[in-house]
Amino acid sequence: MLRLPLFIFLGSGLFALNVVAQTPGTFVPTGSMATPRIDYRATLLNDGRVLITGGYDGQGLAGAELYDPSSGTFTSGGTMTSPRYGHTATLLNDGRVLIAGGSYGRGPSAELYDPSTGTFTPTGSMVTADQYLHSATLLGNGKVLISGGGFQVPNSPQSYRVVPAPPELYDPVTGTFTPAGGGKLTILGSLATLLNNGKVLLGGYQSGTPLYDPAGDSFTFLPFLFLAGHTATSLTNGTVLIAGGWSPVPDDDPPAVGTAQIYNPSLGSLRSTGSLLEGRVGHSATLLPGGLVLVAGGEDSSHVLASAELYDRATGTFTHTGAMSMSRIRHTATLLGDGRVLILGGAPDTTAELYVPLVRVASAASLTGPLALESLGSLFGSGLANKTESADPLSPPTTLGGISLRVRDSSGATSLAPLLYVSPSQINFEVPMGTALGSVALEVLNAPSELSKVEAQVNLVAPGLFASEDNTPVAYAVRLEPSGKQTALSVRNTIVLDDRPVSLVLYATGVRNLPADLADIRCTVGGTSVPVEYAGPERSGWLTGVDQINIRLTPDLKGFGVSNLMVMVDGTLSNTVSVDIR
Repeated sequence: MLRLPLFIFLGSGLFALNVVAQTPGTFVPTGSMATPRIDYRATLLNDGRVLITGGYDGQGLAGAELYDPSSGTFTSGGTMTSPRYGHTATLLNDGRVLIAGGSYGRGPSAELYDPSTGTFTPTGSMVTADQYLHSATLLGNGKVLISGGGFQVPNSPQSYRVVPAPPELYDPVTGTFTPAGGGKLTILGSLATLLNNGKVLLGGYQSGTPLYDPAGDSFTFLPFLFLAGHTATSLTNGTVLIAGGWSPVPDDDPPAVGTAQIYNPSLGSLRSTGSLLEGRVGHSATLLPGGLVLVAGGEDSSHVLASAELYDRATGTFTHTGAMSMSRIRHTATLLGDGRVLILGGAPDTTAELYVPLVRVASAASLTGPLALESLGSLFGSGLANKTESADPLSPPTTLGGISLRVRDSSGATSLAPLLYVSPSQINFEVPMGTALGSVALEVLNAPSELSKVEAQVNLVAPGLFASEDNTPVAYAVRLEPSGKQTALSVRNTIVLDDRPVSLVLYATGVRNLPADLADIRCTVGGTSVPVEYAGPERSGWLTGVDQINIRLTPDLKGFGVSNLMVMVDGTLSNTVSVDIR
């Protein structure tokens, strides 16, 4: 989702694409690993390469490999200090990789990989030895939470036992591990998802669903989500997609499920959303640029799958996309800096493949369509540009980073769109003034790879609300004091209402061409209508394509708590954002 006011600074890094024929929405081959690997780890480095460590080939592997997206090749990545499989590999804030645990007999050892030297060196000792199939999560404070796992049964790679173990924290500054959370957890195949509020949602083969709070170094337990082998993917609005898996209670051999659910951290609730096209366990789920989720591989109730599907949060549905070249389970799926996804392992060979996402266009605020005249849009895909560049929002050019975006409207007229940001996986643009309403074709000129034209719909209005990563609106509130002084309030925190008037100023796009009066715009908070005081171009006039909606928070909203806010313009609904009103 496009963020304000930093929307022109999205993305990082330079990428030279390996230019081969790549049909969007399909998987294509790329290089081969030197060694077949199962239970290995793949870690995206800051320079765009992927570090592949360890794995199982009858015994633990110590060797590592590096994948280079620019050449599509694998090279030696050195040798770890200890053979490992079922370990974790976590990119730290300083660019190094923490490698911890992994299979029976490895003891409490951990090590660090330094990309600048290409070497592995020991670091600290874990609190619990012989961790296997645990999780490791980089926290906002730079430390790493390690949780769950089990002990490998000697001489039996397919057998393990789950034991209660204290979660632990690794501190990169001191190079030490310490107990965390004040207790023990019993989890195997631990799955950890960092939430936008800084907490960590855990899951796996266990009883209960732990939620770790770094601020208090404590755990609470959610009364739902008894799943294992599922995926948990943070979405662009701060919620989490829980997809597939199986329930370990009460059946000892339960089937894979096709259910999908959304966990909302703000509300602490779980709700259903669509259904997978196939039940899956041991699959991968990858958030793509633009908000779609690629779900690939895994196992249904009878066989390993090669199929893949896409989840769209805007519609709450799953649709088919291309299939992998072979069936894979417990593989890795790594989103590369150019928007493609590297698929490795999960099959008894060395092959690798890339998922090339479909090129799609959406509102830069809502990440769904349609667009509106002079609104901000985003094009998502891969191979869109060779480098990342941002433009001056006061006067965006029609050529940026060597590429242009041509718009052919429903009358056949063509124009170049003003560009605010370009990268290999995303282009932010303004729909040109004078574009005829109806279907338009967008064509990227001078792209580094061959791209098809993309169709979009341009309407008179298409309201979209800009949001932060926790889905609170990009906005500010103003309270009018009895003295006449105005006090600014942050919408990232709770807005406390009393008898003093409070206005909320929302940043949006696709609103400025609404019909002549405010009768055609409606705003609701928690289902209650609130007065709209202004809707039109952003009043400072310096943010290209950005609109502004001012609403009055009325006293009857007191005590609503976390509530959904949305607007409807001329019968068209916006995306939903969250506000906390007490």
